[in-house]
Amino acid sequence: MKRWIGGCAALLGLLAQHPAHAAGYYFTDIGVRSFARGGAFIAGADDLTALYYNPAALTRIRRHNITLNVASVQQSVTFQRAQTTGAGPLNDDGVGSDIAFPEIQNNAPAFLIPHFGMSSRLGTKNTTFAFGFYPPYAPDLSYDADGPQRYSLIDVMVIQTSTGPSVAHRVNDWLSIGGGLAWNVLLAEQELAVSVPFHPNQIESTIEDGQLVTTIGDPTPNEDPSNDVGFAFAASDWKGWSWNAAVMIEPKDGNWAYALMVQPPVAFNAEGSITADFSEHMLHTTGFPSGNPIIVSEKTTDPDVRLQITMPLILKTGFAFRPTKRSEIELAAVWQQWSSIETVTITDLNLEVDIDQEHTLEQVREMDDVTITDDVVLPAGYQDAWSLRLGGHVDVGERATLRAGAFYETSGIPSETQSVSLIDGKKIGYGLGGSYRPHNNVSIDLGLTQAFLTPTEATDSDVKQISVDALTGDFLDGTTIGNGTYESSSLIFGAGMTYEFGP
Repeated sequence: MKRWIGGCAALLGLLAQHPAHAAGYYFTDIGVRSFARGGAFIAGADDLTALYYNPAALTRIRRHNITLNVASVQQSVTFQRAQTTGAGPLNDDGVGSDIAFPEIQNNAPAFLIPHFGMSSRLGTKNTTFAFGFYPPYAPDLSYDADGPQRYSLIDVMVIQTSTGPSVAHRVNDWLSIGGGLAWNVLLAEQELAVSVPFHPNQIESTIEDGQLVTTIGDPTPNEDPSNDVGFAFAASDWKGWSWNAAVMIEPKDGNWAYALMVQPPVAFNAEGSITADFSEHMLHTTGFPSGNPIIVSEKTTDPDVRLQITMPLILKTGFAFRPTKRSEIELAAVWQQWSSIETVTITDLNLEVDIDQEHTLEQVREMDDVTITDDVVLPAGYQDAWSLRLGGHVDVGERATLRAGAFYETSGIPSETQSVSLIDGKKIGYGLGGSYRPHNNVSIDLGLTQAFLTPTEATDSDVKQISVDALTGDFLDGTTIGNGTYESSSLIFGAGMTYEFGP
């Protein structure tokens, strides 16, 4: 039983690794003006998303300001899993069948994400105060519950938000500095399946010296749906704190600007629950050998588990050149230290499974429930990611601005750990958009961005089905579930409005 529960812990560790974002966990940068420029909005930031990109650039906002943006985020995912030999349901002799899998797709609709903020000079011409709510963008992912990807993911929802104040100060005519403090919240929910393989031919009963002797053979890991146990995980952390700091150099004539921003690692210690659903497993629906189910529980829940994970160090830099007073071109770069995440830690696991103590096998009746208090530490194996962005804007007349940009980004996830729950790869993308100012105090922004991932052909996947012996609790070498062809693209459309007032 102890190892059975340990298998649940390993599953929980996989859940921890699978918030669905690109470039590691992060999907794309925020803000309509930014993604319309392909993310090249670090040295040239001129709205309240400077809270996220470059807080020193808040000194450019000279009037009282209120901004609201809403973005529709959608990720297209297709996965053609490679055919497997001998991994299907077992025949009467206990031999696994071959499986050819259908292509699966993400069925989730677009996910709406808002962000907003406000700023003020508060009586001083050189210092700007701002406050904002700015969650990183992330899509929703949902797949068929009985699809070939079910051991990686069925459904997921991950929300990370940042809320807090920033302050920027113009030191002199060419130097500005800024920094911010953010309260971070992490909400995560995920469903997938784990295999607890069992086959009637594992049990053999013979008569020896007039006594009934029962023996149990070793189970064969397989992908028979009757061996699936559904797992649902939900956790949250409302106590994450982070900060960022930036410096910006911009001469008085405004012909160019350079900015550098740093955000240190952000630690999360999420508390939540995990539920195992045995209602469809054959050891609950069918009696062995006495006609009574071996697993009595239909569902069992551990209401108090913890997930520990730390988001990486991030560096952002950009150089903006203004060939005219009505145009700007920026080259920007972002680096994320995903390799610092060597492990994912699960603590406080205590998941009990009720066994029929009176009617089932002697080997099971001797196993007592236990409480697991040791931490579960799982490897992550991520790699650093970086991106280059080129974009800008041009004013058209007195009331309109057009924006465009493109970007290239490397992958934070190696092909060996690629799965439908964590799609990442080398990607290229573009952004388009613009602003219209119907009034001197109001600006309306529109933008869209698309990103296209290079198809990934995984042939040496380390992603395996979590598989546990139903009768002994021993870990099994589950089937490999990560091999196949992954394709993905994203589409984000957003709209925003900025209202300025005061002197």
